[in-house]
Amino acid sequence: MALRLAKALGRSPEAWLAMQDNYDLWQARKTTRLEDIKPMEFAAA
Repeated sequence: MALRLAKALGRSPEAWLAMQDNYDLWQARKTTRLEDIKPMEFAAA
């Protein structure tokens, strides 16, 4: 779809994909609960 939008409307496919990624992340931030998620601890090798 990004290729088709780029061809039809003139922006690069990467620009269309970046816009979609930003929108998806915005939606996820509005609806995802992160309160119960604890950071993982990693031991040094």
